[in-house]
Amino acid sequence: MGRRGGSFEWAVPGQPAPDAQGYYTVQVLDAFRLVPNAPYSPVYAITIRALELYRATHLRCPHLAVEPFVKSLCDIYGVCYCPSLRSAFSNCYDVYLRLRRETESRVKCSLNRTGQWRRNNACAACTYHLSGEEKLKFSMLVTMDGNDSLKRILRRHLDASYAGVDDDEDEDKPRPAPQSIEREDNRDIGNDIYITREAANRWDWETRFQDGKTVEREVDIRTEEDGDSPCAGRWHNMAKEATAKAWGIFDETGIFLCLCRHGFVLALVDMVRSGELSKYPLAIVEALLDAFGNDIGCGYDIGCKFSSTLRRSALGARAEKANFTSLVGSFHGHAHNRICQLSNLAAYVKGLGLEDLEGCERFFSKSNALAGSGRYASGFHRKQGIEEYCKHVDAFETSQNLSKFIVDNYKQALSIIAGEGLLKRQMASSGIESVDEFHKWLKEEREYLEGLRTEPVTETLKMDYYASLKNLQKAHRRQCLWATQCGAFIAVDPSNPTKGPGVATRRRVEREKVDRATQAVHALEMELDIPVRWTPKSAEWKQAKVLVTQREYRQRLDELERLVVSRMFELTKVNMSQTGYKLRKHISSNLQTRSQAIRTALGHYNAAAAELDPPRPSLSWDEVVEYAFLADFDLLRDSREDIRSRPWAQPLNRALRDTYFKIERAREEIKRLHVEIKRVITHIQDEENFLIAAEEEQRHIDPLLSYQIAKYRNERTRFASTHIRRFNELAKLPGRPGESREEEEDEAELDERYHAIEATAT
Repeated sequence: MGRRGGSFEWAVPGQPAPDAQGYYTVQVLDAFRLVPNAPYSPVYAITIRALELYRATHLRCPHLAVEPFVKSLCDIYGVCYCPSLRSAFSNCYDVYLRLRRETESRVKCSLNRTGQWRRNNACAACTYHLSGEEKLKFSMLVTMDGNDSLKRILRRHLDASYAGVDDDEDEDKPRPAPQSIEREDNRDIGNDIYITREAANRWDWETRFQDGKTVEREVDIRTEEDGDSPCAGRWHNMAKEATAKAWGIFDETGIFLCLCRHGFVLALVDMVRSGELSKYPLAIVEALLDAFGNDIGCGYDIGCKFSSTLRRSALGARAEKANFTSLVGSFHGHAHNRICQLSNLAAYVKGLGLEDLEGCERFFSKSNALAGSGRYASGFHRKQGIEEYCKHVDAFETSQNLSKFIVDNYKQALSIIAGEGLLKRQMASSGIESVDEFHKWLKEEREYLEGLRTEPVTETLKMDYYASLKNLQKAHRRQCLWATQCGAFIAVDPSNPTKGPGVATRRRVEREKVDRATQAVHALEMELDIPVRWTPKSAEWKQAKVLVTQREYRQRLDELERLVVSRMFELTKVNMSQTGYKLRKHISSNLQTRSQAIRTALGHYNAAAAELDPPRPSLSWDEVVEYAFLADFDLLRDSREDIRSRPWAQPLNRALRDTYFKIERAREEIKRLHVEIKRVITHIQDEENFLIAAEEEQRHIDPLLSYQIAKYRNERTRFASTHIRRFNELAKLPGRPGESREEEEDEAELDERYHAIEATAT
């Protein structure tokens, strides 16, 4: 580190000295591999080695921000820290990253890898298609999701008029937005990963619907009303109520990310002063269709709901033509109802293999460490930090683990397929003749649950008529009671002369209630064409009473399910790493209250279940809290018929069916992995040959560019020998399906390529 004067002054023998004012020129600083903090007359300069050390350390440990690193340097050199040193280091670091981006841009330009090349070639296993390879149902599997950890506070000027407004008063009254005090920064980091705000805003609510429907403002996709989705209502309580208030504090309220199934970053867009609006996944889908074309399978935690949003948007026709499929991840799928699971859950989707479509959650568990360093950063520095982190993870972690991902999935698939013999023996002992029964049961269960989505209109009217008759009976009884009191002698208290007239008023009120109840009964009798009014002894009355009892049973079940859903998500949160102590204590306290509420709801459910004919079996506390799938509640929902005798409702048969479909997905995974292994091996060889040729071509034309291409080649092929070694070990694994002479030849080719790449690396 250099500085004019003081303890930071430095000089090198035989080199030019500072000018008359004590400043070093930029040319001199460049000669010593120093980066200045200003273009003219810089005061500070940082060595490139120190900047690279911070960059590498920060990307490996995002918790480390600029300030603690500069303080560490001050401690090493025995210098008193001051804020100007942090600002100077930050400026030098920006210049250094700009130099790296410019160098990378020149290298890629010489290789003709500009524009959207990075996105189109982000993952060799997904995008490096080979001629004659086996066609897959999903040409590419991706996952997308939003995360609100990477927020950025917008610095505003709080004037007296704004600060004086109480949050509890005039809550609905619009407030004038305070002015920002941040300096305008028009620097851009490119669009290799990021989708611009303008591209996302093209899919605002006002412009995305084909029928021209407009509303005042867009709502969070999780709370947007959608009648097409079978489990749309489940996500209303998942939306964060504080998001709307956060808009006034934060500028960027998070990121919306898309990864391939191997974890490479494909696209990223900032969520700006909003929650998880549907314009963000729509912008992601547009980018995916532009880059990868047809047959894309996309996992999203509310994929069932997003599929209807996509279908109704202006992008719907294009997505349908490209056979774009919206799916639900395995983890979040547990919170969807059974109808949704039968269509979207990974275990039942043909061609999906063993992919869980939950890669975003794993990425966010690491990227959340960036939150601290970006919370108060400028918009440019936050965006720069996120993109640098994404590129680093792709180059140094995801690339290294690519072959490990493939090999581990291959071994997992083999272990699942190995259980096929046990499945066949259990099928024989259970009297299941063929696997066609499993497909038949799945279809029957779907048809059965589809019939439960809405109550028949006639049944609803009969229940309303029954309730109206009960209200009329109650009104008649109360009218008779007050009429009897009015006919009797009433002692009048001289000190309270209004008591007598109050009884008369109550008598009139009760008479009017009887009139209103009678009108409601008349209206329903006209609607249902009932010639004779029902009585408690009539058959229609008894049938309607049964329907009302069943409705109450389902309502009690819904309440019990809602509480269990909340409990499961809170248990997940309380055990999550890096959850603060106060938050854990708060959640634990709420769980105690929630547990008592579940016990109360369980008692109400068991009471309602006992009223059914035949009565439903009661649930115990242990059964409720140990439910693995929330969709198991759906099998209890019907009370019109007893389904316990159906084959697909038997616990053992359901377990056998799920095992069968898991084996089918494992076979599909093996098929996909065979394709991906060939792609990766071919890409390793082609990339090595291409970059070596480009390096040799530039060696005599531009030696500096040739050197940078060599560094780029080392980065791109750093893990080639590791991948080949892992694939070579996999090729020797016993029990692989379809072993043949052709595969022995492939194994020999693997050995040859491994030794060639190892020799090149040496």
